[in-house]
Amino acid sequence: MVHARAGGDLPRLRDSTGRLYLNGRDQQGFSLIELIVIIGIISVLLVVAIPKFSEWRNNQNLKAAAREAVSSFQFARLEAARRDTPVTIRVTTGAGGIGKCTVFVDNGQGGGTASNGQRDGGEPLLREIKVPKGITLSSSTLTTYQLNARGFTVNGAAGAGTITLTNGKRSYTVTLTAAGAVQLAGPI
Repeated sequence: MVHARAGGDLPRLRDSTGRLYLNGRDQQGFSLIELIVIIGIISVLLVVAIPKFSEWRNNQNLKAAAREAVSSFQFARLEAARRDTPVTIRVTTGAGGIGKCTVFVDNGQGGGTASNGQRDGGEPLLREIKVPKGITLSSSTLTTYQLNARGFTVNGAAGAGTITLTNGKRSYTVTLTAAGAVQLAGPI
């Protein structure tokens, strides 16, 4: 049974359970209290989730930078063999924006000095990757890695080494062996 309530422009009706009907239709929605509770729950979930998402994104950026470094070392090895000339990887240590890996042909072209580990004269730049913000690039042994036309390091074991990429919480290491093989280890 529906009872009419006095007052207002539109007739407001309630059934025996107290459900409100306006113009004879069931009115559904949220009360203000229900809406405040839902907003509160969503706020708490966001406060918990945002730091985790940020950490996840930083770790993904680190992983991508490590893979890019591996790719640069492998690319240098292939280019040395393909071009039948020395290729150098120069590592500039530092944080995002400063740290980078530069791959170039080190053949003395254009008045440069061949196999000196410096990009000089007209030696072609093949690739350069910069470490993203929040990531630091360091080298435990060398900052210049030279590969001969066969894809091996120029100085044998003395030409091999490791670089490390870190975001402060996790680290990846990229190792170049004397045979020119590249290995990725991490996260640590």
